[in-house]
Amino acid sequence: MIYRKSHLISKTAAAALMLLVVVATYLIYQQGLLGSFIFDDAPNILENNAIGIQNLQFDTLVHAAFSSTSGPLLRPISMLSFALNAYFTGFSAYDFKLTNLLIHLINGFAVFFLSGALLNAYRSRYEQGLPESHIFFISLATSTAWLLHPLGLTSVLYVVQRMTSLSALFCFWGLFFYVSGRNRQIEGRGGIGRILISILLCTPLATLSKETGALMPLLMLVIEVSFFHFQTVGTTSKRLLYLFFVAAVGLPALGLLAYLVTHPSWLPLSYVGRSFTLQERLMTEPRIIWFYLSEILIPNLKQFGLFHDDIAISRDFISPITTLPAILGISGLLATAWLVRNRLPILTFGIGFFLAGHALESTIFPLEITFEHRNYLPMFGILFAALFYLMYPLRYTSNLRLRQIAAVLFIAILAYDTHTRANAWSSSFEQAKDEVEHHPNSARDNGNMAREFAKIVTPDQAFNDVNYAYAQDYFGRATAADRNYTIGLVSELLLSAERKKPVDPKWIPELQNRLQTAYLDNDIGNALSSLVMCQFKEVCHFQKDELQGLLQAALANPSVAGGKRALVLAALSLYQIDISKDYPAAIDTMHQTIELNPNEPQYRLTLAKVLIVLGHFGEARTELANLKKIDTLHAYSSQIAGAEKRLTDDEADLKK
Repeated sequence: MIYRKSHLISKTAAAALMLLVVVATYLIYQQGLLGSFIFDDAPNILENNAIGIQNLQFDTLVHAAFSSTSGPLLRPISMLSFALNAYFTGFSAYDFKLTNLLIHLINGFAVFFLSGALLNAYRSRYEQGLPESHIFFISLATSTAWLLHPLGLTSVLYVVQRMTSLSALFCFWGLFFYVSGRNRQIEGRGGIGRILISILLCTPLATLSKETGALMPLLMLVIEVSFFHFQTVGTTSKRLLYLFFVAAVGLPALGLLAYLVTHPSWLPLSYVGRSFTLQERLMTEPRIIWFYLSEILIPNLKQFGLFHDDIAISRDFISPITTLPAILGISGLLATAWLVRNRLPILTFGIGFFLAGHALESTIFPLEITFEHRNYLPMFGILFAALFYLMYPLRYTSNLRLRQIAAVLFIAILAYDTHTRANAWSSSFEQAKDEVEHHPNSARDNGNMAREFAKIVTPDQAFNDVNYAYAQDYFGRATAADRNYTIGLVSELLLSAERKKPVDPKWIPELQNRLQTAYLDNDIGNALSSLVMCQFKEVCHFQKDELQGLLQAALANPSVAGGKRALVLAALSLYQIDISKDYPAAIDTMHQTIELNPNEPQYRLTLAKVLIVLGHFGEARTELANLKKIDTLHAYSSQIAGAEKRLTDDEADLKK
């Protein structure tokens, strides 16, 4: 039997039901697996040379694991998984997405077992009469709803968000080990081994997959407050429990607070590269949290999307008017969770888990305002609480059947919505079309739709002209939707040049104005480099000083700082080498680039190569020596060796 006190659910029936859920999830996602790599998949996977490994040697794997620039910890577990995917399956989007789906299914099992462990803890302390058959069905319903929820789709079909699903995998299983260990402790059957697995193994693995894994101790604290109330068999165990939470939750929180107090300018300055301030983010995020909640409980396909840049920023408490009510509402949720912790612990857990799961990505840090994948882990709390109360069998039995039907209908709606979205994600064109229909005021979605039309090239020139017109129309909509979407104007210029179409005389002055005054995304440096290369290849035909004027305008922009400024300077040095032939200025610009980002090997390698070509052999040797020092993973060893050989050969030629 699946549970020791009940003979209502056999192992065979339980396995059959779980298999049915797995098959249903696969079938619902099947069409979406046919889609393409999108958005950040390119820089993290397709354009990352370290991912395309040719062997499984230790140095190769380490190089791949630490090849990301995402997050302070570089997310090595996730990056290693991408490299292994590429090694065994090649760069097939289908295989990468299929791997993501497998991780998602494993997470679904973790949700099932975690739900059961939590309900056993609840039964032990609050409802000893709760039937184990209902524990099974509530756990199954929760895992099914979680697996089929459309908010989880981007963590499956958007390949790079494996970072989110892998981190969640270790979090879910870690929390299961923690809860089951605590249950065993209270029953007097040990359990410390499971708790240590959670703390010492699962937590580091979750954090090294994505930094949100560091929230594990906070999520454990939510569980402890909701279900266990720090209950232990002996005083020593209780002291150790308190000590753990002080060390894992209290001290990091105090450390962050102390740093913010002693470095008051650090956080505000980190927002220099954003189109909103710290205060504006803090006012906006409560509205976003309510948006997430509404999409979890009352999903609306028209509101879903990869991007949500059409959501207005809260500039003050009454703009938009929902800002202050949202802030007060979050405060009310927290107060409610605390006040009912002894009477309605599952409600406390649901609210607490959801809000704790957003503690990093929806609070003070200068991340983008909204992404659906941020709910992949936190939405478990809301779904668990909702399904529990819909299927709760011990009170209000007169409407139990109605509530159970509502639970089934809720899951059916989730399945339909996810199936519909997955079908839309079956091709990049259909996805872009679906997204822009739902978000017509999104600059990014209009830009993506434009790029899809721009990719269509056939022998029929008339058909090409029609698609070119569509592309320019959508680029125009993107540019009009958000003055910070400068990349739209760059794309219009590049597309017109490639298709040998006339350039609108208003584009370049408008682009220069935006480059100098608008908020610029991190990809602006690469966009400007594209314009330089377009001019170098004589595809673009800028007037004298127009291109340099665009580069200087970007450098004059106050939002262009740090790594973003380094990328723009790299574009300027490319212009100085290939277009203006001002080599001394190019070398000076490259030095500025390195000063801004001294640990980026590519900048030093490029400078060394230029110095070799110009005959500055001593300086080149110095740069290569510096490059060796920072290339601790030997990722550039072959390129360094090639540059050194060129240097030696050129020196020898000079002596002849």
